Amino acid sequence: MNKYVFLVLLITIHFTIPSRVMANNSLIQKVDYHSNYQPMLDNLISEHIPGAVLLVKSQGGVYIGSAGFKDLEKKQPMTTDIVIPNGSAGKKLTALLAAMLADEGVINLDVSISTYLDRQLLGKIQHSDRMTIRQLLNHTSGIFEYNDASDYAFFKAQFAQKDKVTTDMFPLGFALNQPANFKPGKEYAYSNTGYALAGVILERVLKQHPSVAIRNKILEPLKMTSSYSKGVEKHMPKLASGFFINDSDPAFPLPMNVWVDTKEIIGTTATSDAPLASSVSDMAKLLRAIVRDNGTVSRSVRATMIGEKSLVKSWGPRFYSSSDFHYGLGVWVEKVRGKTFYHHGGTEFGYFTQNIYIPDGDVSITAFANCGVNEQCESEFQNFTFAVLDSFLKVRQGI
Repeated sequence: MNKYVFLVLLITIHFTIPSRVMANNSLIQKVDYHSNYQPMLDNLISEHIPGAVLLVKSQGGVYIGSAGFKDLEKKQPMTTDIVIPNGSAGKKLTALLAAMLADEGVINLDVSISTYLDRQLLGKIQHSDRMTIRQLLNHTSGIFEYNDASDYAFFKAQFAQKDKVTTDMFPLGFALNQPANFKPGKEYAYSNTGYALAGVILERVLKQHPSVAIRNKILEPLKMTSSYSKGVEKHMPKLASGFFINDSDPAFPLPMNVWVDTKEIIGTTATSDAPLASSVSDMAKLLRAIVRDNGTVSRSVRATMIGEKSLVKSWGPRFYSSSDFHYGLGVWVEKVRGKTFYHHGGTEFGYFTQNIYIPDGDVSITAFANCGVNEQCESEFQNFTFAVLDSFLKVRQGI
């Protein structure tokens, strides 16, 4: 692969730490997060990761910093306010809308999806008569994964239509008339298709794209002012560039060892499995609101999403190999040595996000990298976010 050396020309840091905070009738000491995390962020930048942003917020203080470049060609330094596609980290947004609508009685998560879809579409989905919206959202539906269509079929079509906005029926088309992985409710298998189909149902029930309800019910009440449903809403603030390099697969439909800015490709996909473009601050707000009491997400909606009765045994991107690992609706719940935390990351061509919340200490950790779907990028980024997480949980150190 081509070798790039990224010199950090400028590091933009906004750093605020309260002198003291009262919580739980005890004094919370301020923490020098800058000294802890800025060197880690600087060291993350490499030939595989052009730029990155990190937000750490807790009772002890707030740190937000950046490193590297947000534009490779122009060598523009990374900034902390960038807005990028959140990939699968946005699934929690779709799940939250569905849980809210269920709480209002607009939809029922536990009836057959045949209640909401026409026979023609249902006939192309194996076991659709036994499949529910809840199963689509917690990955137990068994529906075929559209990314598994042969010869990069979905990716080729996605790149070929970069100038056209594509909504949920587009990826769903690659899963229709395909055999199910298993009967609904019998197993767990992470499925982007399940969220695309849930999006189709939401659009038909609401009689408009789900983005309208998402804005009215979630983004505006939570004051997520730097967030929008990409593709179907105005991109303000503008979407930041993301960079993909194919350095391993000659069969992939992009040239080898060339950095490609994927902003124009990913920015036109308006699908419910990856609906959101957001800043690190807004992403932190969203996950925190799902987990903690607030005026936007009710306790009943929270129970539907992450309550004990709503969790299913999961496999996938856990942080600790020894943890209890479950999936709710759009959120992973991981418990290790008596400590519980919530997370969901996301990767798209050119982008990687991680979004974590630890109730103990009111800790939010959100990180962005402007690379994605690349083994080196993903491995280095995951190691970085794990190190930040474990600096709070201290499981690795055996504490």
